[in-house]
Amino acid sequence: MAKNNGGGGYNKAYATLTSQYDWLILEIFDQMVRMQGGGDMKICLESTAANDDKMLGAFIKERVGTDIFTNNTQYISLISKITLDKIANKFLNIYLKILYFLTPASIRNEIFIRTSIGERHKWAYDNFSLTRLLQEAGFREIEQMRYDTSAIDHFNEYCLDINSDGSPYKGVSSLYIEAIK
Repeated sequence: MAKNNGGGGYNKAYATLTSQYDWLILEIFDQMVRMQGGGDMKICLESTAANDDKMLGAFIKERVGTDIFTNNTQYISLISKITLDKIANKFLNIYLKILYFLTPASIRNEIFIRTSIGERHKWAYDNFSLTRLLQEAGFREIEQMRYDTSAIDHFNEYCLDINSDGSPYKGVSSLYIEAIK
């Protein structure tokens, strides 16, 4: 809980900023080190819902796109939400696995990147550090985008960063960067 706001004692604004800061730190680091489904984010979501913390709940909704108060079990679905887009992505994933195994082993790793949805993040970047790394790697025209904008024609039709209803796939918390090499 907030103890001091740097000069004026306790106040609600400081407590709100503190809980928002704690969520942001949790959002970044829990994804890098989580060892079980949901991790500490799930615990925080359960606690926020149980304590009826509307301020933090609204902030979480802005960040990840799900209102944890509309349904007591919705915070669980935040971790493993099933939508038509995700079902379509599941079929695509199965199709890609079939292609992977049909591709000759000699070129398989050059064509396919083996990752899975929900695997632990190895690193988290902000706009500045990622832009700098991309420049060092020889990329140019590096531009931060929104979930619903891209220089790639018809990109939103693939529903990678956007849901079919036009909302962001993972809230506003993701960093979207496009660059040319």
